[in-house]
Amino acid sequence: MKFLKQLFGLNKPSASNKHPKVNPDMELIKQRLLAQLEPFKKTAYIPATESVGSAFTADSKIGGLPYLRNGGDWPVCPNCNNHMQLFLQLNLNELPVNAENSLIQLFYCTNDKPMCESDCEAYFPFSKSVVCRKIQVENPPVEITPTLVGPFHEKRIIGWIPIDDYPHYDELADLGLNLDEEDFEILEIAEEGISIAGDKLFGWPHWVQSVEYPFDRKTGSQMNLLFQLDSEVNLPYMFGDSGIGHLTQSPDNENELAFAWACC
Repeated sequence: MKFLKQLFGLNKPSASNKHPKVNPDMELIKQRLLAQLEPFKKTAYIPATESVGSAFTADSKIGGLPYLRNGGDWPVCPNCNNHMQLFLQLNLNELPVNAENSLIQLFYCTNDKPMCESDCEAYFPFSKSVVCRKIQVENPPVEITPTLVGPFHEKRIIGWIPIDDYPHYDELADLGLNLDEEDFEILEIAEEGISIAGDKLFGWPHWVQSVEYPFDRKTGSQMNLLFQLDSEVNLPYMFGDSGIGHLTQSPDNENELAFAWACC
């Protein structure tokens, strides 16, 4: 059950620890709720991963070594002057939908001497100790020795598992839906109609505190979820106290990317 709570985000606070008693009407209520949520249903994709030896490749991966176009291509944290950890690399040719010939990379400084995460407020979007970028695969990758102690072990993404994803309960009111606590508990028992925690591509953000979409710095448009990174699922890193991070992309400019996280 702990795994299911992590995967499906069954962590909504409740006034009672007891679920409502099962009754013949519960299935009817669930179907009514799912019908209300149907217009907002999206397909998210859970990454299937395997542990491999780290290598400078253009593969989709979590952790490991990045594809580099040249010897100076690995981002350096301006706070500590060391190379940043590769958190995520998506080869867009390998996506289950909307494939294209590009890479998206997320780098994040995990140095604790100095404490770049807090010094640079890396939990907010557009932090200077975080680099999100979209690049082209131009040539064979360049290999360098980074000024980074212990690059994370590489989890190569070998496939994508589609799953239905729904807005987090904190977003429903903004979308014009008002569900009460008993409604949420029915959906949680059924494990349907709920926001998915864990690592995922696309879908809806699973918010830990409140709805915190970033906005395009030029157009002001709300950015969309590209990839969600949960603490210690595939990435051996914890965001604060079991937090969740979101890599988002502007609908107006594919190069406007942001990463932010929140925790309990």
